[in-house]
Amino acid sequence: MSKHLQNLQRLCQKMQVRYGECDVLVLELKQEIASHEAKKSRHAAAVNPLRRKDDQSALSQLLH
Repeated sequence: MSKHLQNLQRLCQKMQVRYGECDVLVLELKQEIASHEAKKSRHAAAVNPLRRKDDQSALSQLLH
């Protein structure tokens, strides 16, 4: 899923440069990215319910 998020973020950056930040498609893409990030964080919290919230960040997951 992180590869998918990275691809969406790259696409969003390209579209912002080309169309501007106020374009409807750019705003929809930002919402899509936010929903995927929320889904990813909910999944991480469900998989590791006993971990502290600070330890559930992406950086700490790479270390564990």
